[in-house]
Amino acid sequence: MLFRSVMGKDTKFCRNCGKELPIESTFCPYCMTKLIDVTTGGEIKVKKKKPIIIAVAAAIVLLVVIAVIIILNSTIFGGKSDNVTTHATTVPTTAVTTTAENKTSDYSKYVGIWCDKDSDISTATQNGGNILEIISVKDDVVRFTFTKTSSAPQNRIARISNVTTKVIDGIGTFSFDDDGWQNSGTGKIKFSDGEIYIENTVTNQNSESMWDIGGKFYLKKSESSMLDVESNNFLNADFDDVKNAFGEEISDPFLASDKWYIHYYSGMNVMVTAETNKIYSITVDYSSGNLANSNIGFGEINGNSAYDDVYAELGEPMYNNITHGDVTYKRKDGYVTFTFDDNMNLTNFVYCIEDTH
Repeated sequence: MLFRSVMGKDTKFCRNCGKELPIESTFCPYCMTKLIDVTTGGEIKVKKKKPIIIAVAAAIVLLVVIAVIIILNSTIFGGKSDNVTTHATTVPTTAVTTTAENKTSDYSKYVGIWCDKDSDISTATQNGGNILEIISVKDDVVRFTFTKTSSAPQNRIARISNVTTKVIDGIGTFSFDDDGWQNSGTGKIKFSDGEIYIENTVTNQNSESMWDIGGKFYLKKSESSMLDVESNNFLNADFDDVKNAFGEEISDPFLASDKWYIHYYSGMNVMVTAETNKIYSITVDYSSGNLANSNIGFGEINGNSAYDDVYAELGEPMYNNITHGDVTYKRKDGYVTFTFDDNMNLTNFVYCIEDTH
């Protein structure tokens, strides 16, 4: 305890706060620190605190706390520092991708010939009826030809050819500019198990037309969807009577040697005697690529057949020229010659009234 005399009075200083006090003070009125032990009368030894050091220490502590808070805040809430690399934790999640599933049906099974439910190709062409030919299918795009034939004896034909439609959920829509009678309109085709429904609406009717493609038709796949050249008795038949069975001609007829008219179809040609209009020969070419192998045949023989199949079906040929790739058979209406490639697969045949050998 420090003491001094001021104007004859002794004073002392508080060891805690440093204030000057009367010598008899037992406590400091500034900091309330006891200076004298009242029980012993002795001076209480009190460690003197250093206010400046305490203040500086407090300030340092405060600054450290503030700095820690800033760093924690920056780390937790996404603050960035040039010297701090933050690592994102990837939480495994199951990605749910909502994709509109385009359930594309396999429409290739519909390729072939479709007729009225109580009809077939021969009946439709000779006595009137409707024939739908599904030509090709690529993904959900279908190409077809539809023919509507009036009853005999007129046998008027309306046809829309090579119509292409995109099928969605089993239904395709289309339009046509000319049905062969200068009628135009729109249509709908619907595919279901074992049946095809087609609806044609003529929206622009030619006032002079005597027939049109319009109507609603329920069709079934023809059991004899293959056009059998032999069983239909085409040879020596009047061409106009049976021509509907051959489909649509792909070019104008050609007059050969002033004797025959050759009518051209996809993968096939029909030779007609100019003078009588009778069919003289039919040539079917599977190698052209323009004809499905199963569309046209001779009995059970078609473009999928090989030499062994022909032999099994018809037996020993009349002319066996297989070393040169062909064999000929005599049939009731004429002669048929089959030609094969090097692998003995059938490439074409000619059905003719006369023996051309």
